[in-house]
Amino acid sequence: MRRVAMQIMYDGTDFLGWQRQGSGRTVQEVIETMLSRLCGDRSITIVGAGRTDSGVHAYGQVAHADLGTRYDDDQLLKALQRMSPSDLVIANLSTVDDEFHARYSARRRSYRYRIIRKPDPFLARYAWYLPFELDVNTMNDVALYFRGTHDYTALSKHNPDTPDAVCEVYSAQWHDGGIHLDFHITANRFLYGMVRLLVGVQYDVGRGARGAEEVPEILKSKDRSRQSVAAPTTGLSLIHVDYENSAFQPLY
Repeated sequence: MRRVAMQIMYDGTDFLGWQRQGSGRTVQEVIETMLSRLCGDRSITIVGAGRTDSGVHAYGQVAHADLGTRYDDDQLLKALQRMSPSDLVIANLSTVDDEFHARYSARRRSYRYRIIRKPDPFLARYAWYLPFELDVNTMNDVALYFRGTHDYTALSKHNPDTPDAVCEVYSAQWHDGGIHLDFHITANRFLYGMVRLLVGVQYDVGRGARGAEEVPEILKSKDRSRQSVAAPTTGLSLIHVDYENSAFQPLY
């Protein structure tokens, strides 16, 4: 029996999120099924670094599992890649110490939210199409408010399993690439719906529906009734999960 860590990429469009549910296709269920077939063990459970919602994509999700198998890392990786559906790839795999935990050992996580300004059928599954101008400079001013340690109750969805709403945001910034308008954010942890709600309030500021000065007040209020509408899941991707001793490099 050994602990194996996996770096996973997936198109979240046709998944009901990461976490296994009573019914419906999830990333966890697909990978556990593949591992169970390879190892002949139906009790295999994988633990992910984060529970992405339905429709959210990943370039660098990380998960671990304890496996009893005759395959070495390279053989196991190739076998999983042959079995994987077209919308999911096990990009990297390695044996790790038993103390490694995909969720609790993670030091920081990075997400990207993508907006496109022109309709594009090849990006429609991976971005939010907005056919009008946004004040990106002011949106970047707002992004500065998120840096540091704050209570994100007001800009997250209620989750009874997460009573602590304090997160430390290391970086938050919009990058204007012309065709793409991308919001990049890195933090030690994220709350349920947090990134999409951060994008939603910045979108309202960028289109002039809210003032930038409201945002720090909303944060301090811890009042969810002051939220903007959450941005669609389509544009959100988990980019990378960072660990103190990790062989996995960013794939994006």
